[in-house]
Amino acid sequence: MTRLLPALTLALAAACTPALATAIGGEWTLVGIDGSRAAAGTTIVFTADGKVSGKAPCNRYFGSYGGELPEIALSALGATRMACAALEAEAAYFEALQATTHAEVAEEHLFLIGPEGRVLEFARDPDDETCITCGD
Repeated sequence: MTRLLPALTLALAAACTPALATAIGGEWTLVGIDGSRAAAGTTIVFTADGKVSGKAPCNRYFGSYGGELPEIALSALGATRMACAALEAEAAYFEALQATTHAEVAEEHLFLIGPEGRVLEFARDPDDETCITCGD
């Protein structure tokens, strides 16, 4: 069974439905992670052909996505390997991103949700600093 999981993830990522690409397509800016404000500058871009990319706190990253809302899978994630002071924050971001299983869009915000309740909150407008899930 554990051998099937990577194959299923890749198959799901290859199956990016038009509804998923329409709902989450484009660039988003991270505003919150697990209910706390995120440092500025982290982005994610979803393209219609099932590709994902963006800027993390230190490095650029890339991969694939697929699924049918509300389910989503990100796979084959890779990143450049530059060092910086925010590597710990970047590792937490990548861990949450890789674990994403669901996506929701509300009020021009995208929520990527993992199986243990981890939430990455993104705003479509890069100037929108509103964090719906943050406790401040």
